[in-house]
Amino acid sequence: MDYCYTTPSGNPNDDIRYDLFLSCDKDPQTTIFENGKSQMGRFSFEVFRFVKHKNQKMSTVFLHCVTKLCRSDDCPYLTPTCHNRERRDAVLKTTFTPQSISGNAVVSAGPIITRSDETPTNNSQLAQSSNPNFQINSVTSALISGVVILGATSFCFFIFSLTLLSKKKQNSLVLCGVQNPSFN
Repeated sequence: MDYCYTTPSGNPNDDIRYDLFLSCDKDPQTTIFENGKSQMGRFSFEVFRFVKHKNQKMSTVFLHCVTKLCRSDDCPYLTPTCHNRERRDAVLKTTFTPQSISGNAVVSAGPIITRSDETPTNNSQLAQSSNPNFQINSVTSALISGVVILGATSFCFFIFSLTLLSKKKQNSLVLCGVQNPSFN
C-alpha cells in the first residue's frame, strides 16, 4: 500500500480527506504492522470524526488505500526504504491524488460509523434506552412458529414409531414362544 487516507464519503476523490500514511510519512495515530512484505497489509488507526460531522450524533468515515499489485518476488522492490531524506521528500508530496499514479488500484472500505458521546456506546445501554416492549417482526414470528410446529410433529412421529415397534415386538414374542402340541 502506497497511500491510505479517509474521507467522510464513499468517494475516494472527495476533497475532504485525512491522510493516514503516504509512503514513509504516517500520522502519529496510525500503526503499520505489515506493508509490502507479502501480499497482505495490516495497519490500525485511532477512529475520529470529521469536523463537518461535529454537530451530528453519528459520523461516517470511509477508508481508501492506493495499492500496487505485485508478484511475491517483486514485492520487496516496491516497498519504500524509509530514511530521513525520503521522509522529508514524502512530506513534500502534498498534491498526491489517486489519479496521479498509474498501475495502482484504490481499495475502499466503509462506512466506519462513530457515535457522539451523547449516544449509547454499548449494547446494555442500547437495550435500556430502547422500547421496553419486546417486538418481533412477522418474518421472525413465522420462522419461530414453523420451527415449533416442525419440532412438535417430529416428536409425535417419533412417539408413534416407538409405539408401533413395541407392539410389533410383543406380537412376535407371542407367536415364537408358544409350543403347539398338535405338531409334536
